[in-house]
Amino acid sequence: MKLSLDDLSFTIRNFDGPLTSELVRRPGDFGLGQVPAKLAPDATTTMVCGFCSTGCGLKIHLRDGVAVNLSPDTDYPVNLGMACPKGWEALTPLDAPDRGTTPLIDGTPARWDEAMTVFATKLRDIQQRHGAESVAILSTGQIVTEEMAFLGALARLGLGIPNIDSNTRQCMATSHVAYKQSFGFDAPPFTYADFEESDVLVFVGSNPCIAHPIMWQRVLRNQRAPEILVVDPRKTETAMASTRHFAIAPKSDLTLLYGLANILISSGWIDREFIARSVSGFAEFAEFARQFTTDKVCAATGMEADDLWQFAELVGRKSKRVSWWWTMGVNQSHESTRTAQAIIAIALITGQIGKPGTGANSITGQCNAMGSRLFAHASGLPCGRDYLKEEDRADVASIYGIPVERIPDKNSLAYDQIVDGVKAGRIKALWVIATNSVHSWGSSEELQQALKGLELLVVQDMYPTTETAQLAHIYFPAAGWGEKDGTFINSERRIGLAKKVRRAPGAALSDFNILRLVAEYCGVAPMFSPSSAVRGGRFRIHAGPWAANSIFLHYIC
Repeated sequence: MKLSLDDLSFTIRNFDGPLTSELVRRPGDFGLGQVPAKLAPDATTTMVCGFCSTGCGLKIHLRDGVAVNLSPDTDYPVNLGMACPKGWEALTPLDAPDRGTTPLIDGTPARWDEAMTVFATKLRDIQQRHGAESVAILSTGQIVTEEMAFLGALARLGLGIPNIDSNTRQCMATSHVAYKQSFGFDAPPFTYADFEESDVLVFVGSNPCIAHPIMWQRVLRNQRAPEILVVDPRKTETAMASTRHFAIAPKSDLTLLYGLANILISSGWIDREFIARSVSGFAEFAEFARQFTTDKVCAATGMEADDLWQFAELVGRKSKRVSWWWTMGVNQSHESTRTAQAIIAIALITGQIGKPGTGANSITGQCNAMGSRLFAHASGLPCGRDYLKEEDRADVASIYGIPVERIPDKNSLAYDQIVDGVKAGRIKALWVIATNSVHSWGSSEELQQALKGLELLVVQDMYPTTETAQLAHIYFPAAGWGEKDGTFINSERRIGLAKKVRRAPGAALSDFNILRLVAEYCGVAPMFSPSSAVRGGRFRIHAGPWAANSIFLHYIC
């Protein structure tokens, strides 16, 4: 029997087995190359990744306006078309089965109105009975900058909560203070292009091979045959890829750095012209460093004298571009702030700063830790202003249109001090936002017991299943990256745009909108209304779907 073409087509369709179509790859539109047929987009948009401080650019594949897939953005100057496994899977957490979809009061689902009413009532009651210092907030480096700025202003200026800090202090307070004391402002002086333009790269307590793989790829693009020096007691992946690994004894970093400074100064391997023009305190530093002799440094570090002097010569070559890089091995180490300052001092006395391929460069951890450092209201007022300076407080008060007395004249308690306050019973209410303190704190069982003694624990998170959220009296379901608009600030201080490409599940809201509800239910919403800002003449509204959030930053800066 002969089959017609129609018969043949019918036969083929019948033999289209399970997953056959799903496994097909087809030429992609929009310059994407091949894509799975089931994920073929009808449009694309760009945004930055929300996992770490590298801040890679991603091209989001959209179907009917919703993200279905992604790929690295080939035109973005951070990652140049590359992405690490976290970036490739950036959409996956949004589909997690344990996402929060509704507010909870003592574990029972509730409406937003109910949860906010209970929150506002209990917050006011605790403040009235125990005073302002009885309430604190632990925040994060994971929410967008506009949310951080709103949270800090709402908490400290609107709700009268004096103590707010974020988990970024656990990893980045060292760099923040070192830069602020050395430069007058928290300002890492580099771009990722410096990885490619250095003749000598020094990594101190840093393992970018696996911790920041895209940054390491930028190192591999360096065409200058650079020396790669690693200072680390461990034989890390980065140490194994280096040209010289200095496996010094733990806690001896500071001694090593002062010893290097002494050799550089005594040997004349410094930039006296730059020092005279741009550096203060050099004579005092040189006198202090003189005590760190070669014998003393070698005894403390376990290094050989020849290795120490070769190290100094490599970073003291005036004809070479030298860049210094550090991460948590410094930031969470013994005398960490002084260690970071010593790295900065060496870059300054050798003139290795402010030029391509140079700098004393701190690599940040979380995706928006830099936004937290600059805008979260914890260790300073926004845009470099200081709680301790009367003129700065007056300036911010005039911008907000509030009495200057509402602005605290002291900094917040630090994260560890807030934890101590909870343990001691001085803090009666704690609001935890986008962090899992029980899991991340060193003495987790001790903190868990302390949190159980709070009169009020509020957790605002994507997941009600975290160890901290499981203890909460009130749980607020929050949207995540990709489900809201805003900006992140990466390690090199580049501002990247995050966009809403998915709807948050159930009744979950963006942190910004949760804060708007808090302001409304606590009776301070007029203080943050756009209309009052416009009347003050300090407001600049930008077009775009993220304008409702970004408007806040333009107002306070």
